[in-house]
Amino acid sequence: MSHLELAGLSAYPESRVDYAGSTYFMTRGERMLGVIGESAGFEGTRHEASGALLCPLTPANAAALRRRLPWLNPVPLGLRTSAGFGDRLGLATPGHVLAVRGTGIAPVFAQQSVRENARTHRTPQQVLDDAMWGVFQAGWREPWGADADHLKTPADAEAFAAAGYTFYTIDPGDHVDNAADTDPAATLTAKVDTLPWDILDSSAKDLEERYLKVLLRLGRFNLYFDRPVLLRAAAKYG
Repeated sequence: MSHLELAGLSAYPESRVDYAGSTYFMTRGERMLGVIGESAGFEGTRHEASGALLCPLTPANAAALRRRLPWLNPVPLGLRTSAGFGDRLGLATPGHVLAVRGTGIAPVFAQQSVRENARTHRTPQQVLDDAMWGVFQAGWREPWGADADHLKTPADAEAFAAAGYTFYTIDPGDHVDNAADTDPAATLTAKVDTLPWDILDSSAKDLEERYLKVLLRLGRFNLYFDRPVLLRAAAKYG
């Protein structure tokens, strides 16, 4: 029986961390952060039998724990094979850890869009903190990411940036010209001619010279543009 159990506390065993002279763990039942040792910066109530400071899972305590345990901060994952989990409830990350552990896949445990947050009444900070508490509970020590999904405006990104997200998925859907799917050739040509080529530091002629009749090898796949397909793509996506 562990010291914590003898003191009447039941903790998730994977959550226990001995780091830089202090011990951290998460209690079962009413989940709380336990800190034994240096507890400055945490807000909680002292548990007399164990000597631990028991702290509610608040944003302030989440931030304090991230400062103590660096692997609880999301990081950029670069070109690693990754997968986003998109936990809408804020409770599923421990299960996601079990699913991804040992696969070699880099997890993006915090992944929500502005629309999803509006529907679930959560903030980017809550999503990240919920994922972090799950990472801590399940004992995940490897890199993980946080994706600000489906961003449509610069203002959308601000709260995610302030929370510490490391991946930003831009949704240009409002600027996609779906009419280009069926526009006649003359209309497509006119639309392509009026694209902001000065900003793109290019021209319609450069576009055709760069992509027409050029075989693009993409791993096992080959991509080839004829003029109608190229103009349709340029007009649709700008």
